[in-house]
Amino acid sequence: MSVVLEIHLVLAFLVALCAVVFSWTPNGRRVVNAVVALQFVVGLVVAAVMGARHMTIPPAVWLHLLIALGVLACYGMAMRAGKRAGGATLALTLSIIGIGLIVINIVIGWRLTMPGAA
Repeated sequence: MSVVLEIHLVLAFLVALCAVVFSWTPNGRRVVNAVVALQFVVGLVVAAVMGARHMTIPPAVWLHLLIALGVLACYGMAMRAGKRAGGATLALTLSIIGIGLIVINIVIGWRLTMPGAA
């Protein structure tokens, strides 16, 4: 379980880095969306391992997963909006919302790693 959590943590830093660097262009949003999707799959594996070990999955984990879906939706809609004529402003707005959700999700994930968190 600790290896999967470490992979999840490393990917969290990669997601944050990619969001800050690549969110501003259409191809960059595609990169961020792919990295967030990979992070989401690893998060599902973490939740599955917790379930397989008969551990109680705290509500914060479910919130963490829902916010990750929100990030995926923001970047997916931003990619789509960026392809329309005049959609650059909406795409940029959705990217900024996605970055905000990433920061919130990192804070929630960080608090989940602290002893006694749940």
